[in-house]
Amino acid sequence: MTNYHDTESLEYSSDTSDDGRFSPHRTGRIKRYTRPLIDYVRNEWQTNAKYSHLANPDQPSEPSRFGQLFLSIVTAPRFRRYVVVYLILVMTCLLGWLYILSPRLAEHASLLRALDPEVKEEVGGWFGTNAFPGFDDIVQVEQLDEELLPEGEERLIVVGDVQGCMLELDRLLEELLFDPTSDHIIFTGNMISQGPNSTDVVDFARKYSASCVRGNNEDRVLVMRHNMVEAQTLTDTSSDQYLDGQSTEQAKSERDLARALSDEQADWLDACPVILNVGQIPTMGQVAVVHGGLIPGIDLNHQDPYSVMNMLTIDLDTHMPSPERDGMMWTKFFNKHQSISYSGTKTSKHEDEDEDEDAGAVKATTVIYGHDSETALNINTYTKGIDTGCVAGGKLTAFVISSSGEQNIIQVRCNNYLS
Repeated sequence: MTNYHDTESLEYSSDTSDDGRFSPHRTGRIKRYTRPLIDYVRNEWQTNAKYSHLANPDQPSEPSRFGQLFLSIVTAPRFRRYVVVYLILVMTCLLGWLYILSPRLAEHASLLRALDPEVKEEVGGWFGTNAFPGFDDIVQVEQLDEELLPEGEERLIVVGDVQGCMLELDRLLEELLFDPTSDHIIFTGNMISQGPNSTDVVDFARKYSASCVRGNNEDRVLVMRHNMVEAQTLTDTSSDQYLDGQSTEQAKSERDLARALSDEQADWLDACPVILNVGQIPTMGQVAVVHGGLIPGIDLNHQDPYSVMNMLTIDLDTHMPSPERDGMMWTKFFNKHQSISYSGTKTSKHEDEDEDEDAGAVKATTVIYGHDSETALNINTYTKGIDTGCVAGGKLTAFVISSSGEQNIIQVRCNNYLS
């Protein structure tokens, strides 16, 4: 029931009579409330005990209230946008850590450990530090004539693995505007084999007095040729079918190439050293040209010739190089060794910084190499890989060094001679 309180009676005059006419006489009374009417409304079911078991639909419970608040937040468009953005950020950070940062940190730690002298004692010494495997039939190291170092407008042009692609070599030299009176060419090995014009490449190198290093292709062909000369089979092909393990297409091709080389061409290739010590180049320090790679910390005269011609990776514990790809790339190890050994010479005095950097550059060694066509162009601070797979349809690359030490890369596209 509805109860009314706090009222007082007031007389009022009706504006109209029963017949609709205005009447000046008072005909009734009205109650005046001192507070808003809503304050006088009471619902019996709220206060009566017999209705206490009923839920109040207009008054949600505490858990329900929080649930509604949570749902209102979750279903808000702005909240959903924030959730998507934060999830993307979290996933990006996680993937960056798993696939970029964490592997690099692990690689850095393993490289530092590989240079720790205590590890050397644990493994019983590092490769190349105890003995030198000498070879009588090859030239280990040759020093480039100082007169060939660039001065003024002169240039050193280091050419990657040509592999008999004479047509592409001609196009590269045209692109370089090659001037034999002021430019000197250095080949990084594997000048011959696989391509169609190996002997022409050798003749070109001899014509322009180019420098070269011995690659694994030259090594195989020359060793085979020497064996054929000793066995007197250089011109006699009747016994080729009985050669054990020499029946593959590559072996047949190299045997034909060994016979195609003249004595003069073979002698010139035999004179190519395993390592060409170019000398000091501004901004590059001591420069060496090899076919495969170098083991850091080992003198050039004590490097293993086979490894220098064939290495791709290196074992971090023993420093044993390998021609396989299972392991750490030798270039990463070499760059880390050089950077640690020769980049920490700065002093706190600003005026000495340039001098210290120059001193560090003079001591450091930069290696220009070929051989690794799978990695292709791989230019780092202390290693410059320029075998870009010309014979397989890649590019033929020239690494050009000016007298000031400025370095440029020039490339031309090649035909695929292996398809």
